[in-house]
Amino acid sequence: MLRHGFVSNRMTGALISPDGTVDWLTFPRFDSPAVFNKFLDKRWGGALSVLGEVEPIRQTYIVPNVLSTEVRVDGHQVKFTDLLPLGEHSFMRLVEAYSEVELEVRLLFDYGMIRPVVEYSDENARFLNPRGRDCVSLIIGGRKVDDLVWRLPAGRSWVYMNYSTNVRHGFLTKGYTLNFDLERAFKFTLSYWRRETAAVRNPLRTSYGVLLGLTYSPTSGVVAAPTTSLPEVDGGTRNWDYRFSWIRDSAIVAEGFVDVKDYVSARRILAFLLSLMNVTTKPFLHPLYAIDGSDPPPERELRWLPGYRDSRPVRVGNAASEQVQLDVEGFFVSSLLKYVKATNDVPMLREAWPKLEYLADWVSFNWRSPDVSLWEERGTPRHYTHSKAMMWIALKDVGEMASLLDEEDRWGRERDELRDWILENSVVQGHLVRYPGATDVDAALLSLPLYGFTDVRDPLFLETLREVELKLKVGPFVKRYSQDFMGEARHPFLLTSLWLARVYLKLGRIDEAVNVVRALLDVAGELGLLGEHVDVERGEFTGNFPQAFVHAQLLSTLKEMDEMGVKI
Repeated sequence: MLRHGFVSNRMTGALISPDGTVDWLTFPRFDSPAVFNKFLDKRWGGALSVLGEVEPIRQTYIVPNVLSTEVRVDGHQVKFTDLLPLGEHSFMRLVEAYSEVELEVRLLFDYGMIRPVVEYSDENARFLNPRGRDCVSLIIGGRKVDDLVWRLPAGRSWVYMNYSTNVRHGFLTKGYTLNFDLERAFKFTLSYWRRETAAVRNPLRTSYGVLLGLTYSPTSGVVAAPTTSLPEVDGGTRNWDYRFSWIRDSAIVAEGFVDVKDYVSARRILAFLLSLMNVTTKPFLHPLYAIDGSDPPPERELRWLPGYRDSRPVRVGNAASEQVQLDVEGFFVSSLLKYVKATNDVPMLREAWPKLEYLADWVSFNWRSPDVSLWEERGTPRHYTHSKAMMWIALKDVGEMASLLDEEDRWGRERDELRDWILENSVVQGHLVRYPGATDVDAALLSLPLYGFTDVRDPLFLETLREVELKLKVGPFVKRYSQDFMGEARHPFLLTSLWLARVYLKLGRIDEAVNVVRALLDVAGELGLLGEHVDVERGEFTGNFPQAFVHAQLLSTLKEMDEMGVKI
């Protein structure tokens, strides 16, 4: 689907196509309305575009989050280097051209609903929101030749856009009276990303840089992906907004950081999640939160947008926030335990202990409740096997952390009751099923030996694995399930495909594990960016992009391979 590069300054992100078009950019945050939204409205959407006959040559990372795009424009070679300067609500492009090149800056507010008032000044411009006070200031190293079009000379020149919530704060008002140095900001940001990612080598380095880029620096809330409504299937309706912090996804990302020994980033994420915990009702009342920790906004449809490849509706907000998902406490506790074991950060654990006790007590009293599972079914809640197992894992891991603090493990009886319930109600013909009364499996069950619910060689799990391979495997990958309330699940799901690879490693089926990872990296190509699903026939990722938990799980998988001496 997308072959775009991604850049971030840990506050927002942009996606750039191989022809140099900036198709997606939100200001001032990941979850803010887009000012460039062309891949959701190919005809009328906002974008920074290259005019003329454009032929892509190569797109690579100089370092993670600093993207080089080489093209030919009317036969002449041009190189764009794009980044988002640190500490600013800005986008910066360095243009290096052998001949003149024309750029069009078509900037819109509120996902294209509002067209700006444009004020031109000394070849620069301000894009003003007529329904608010916010604006985007444009400084560009060329001359204006038409509305929204600038001609840049041969050599080096800059494109710089700065967003402000108040026109009086804008760069061409307040900032323009001060000394500014675009070259310095560019070099500073380049040096930052080179330094931050230097300790990790490819293929880990790109994934590590993506995860840093998807972590909102003011809070360490992790966005699941920086985009909305990129469809699972072209022309379909499985189009969701992923620009929020899911508890589950964030916990998986924290585990990935632990596996590359970035304990500081892991701790920050876990501290953010701890700050969200409720002690009046369910510990994580919502399965997802806004990146500043506030309640997520309601889901709504943007009916004026045709969507990516006519995939409607385009949604902002995510109604999954209204659901009850009972697995998330288990993912969080498991991630915290992994961090504590790796770092011996007993002070953090001691501070968190009252909340962990409450979490375990709540799970003990509520594990008999139904939920919608990690698959976020929008139908009738059920007693999903995976959710029950993750609740058991929450009790197990809190009990283990109690021993680290010389506290009492008070949840042994509830663990035994919950495990017995799963084995009595969720087993059919020798294998686990999605929920009691079902006969089919889902790929979430692959995670159970990875999180300690069962041994990977337990006959019950081996039979479950065989059923997953028989019913859900597509090439080296696995679908998450066969179908749901919206119909058939068309494409394999990459988080669970990497769970499968990790299961194969534990079973000593090394070649099969390597095949999963190699196939994934082949689709990722030179940039190394990973999506949520993969269309095996077309060799393309589908869904929102890039996807945080897939990159995190790749880090964990490659770490386990490295420990076993397995080469990719």
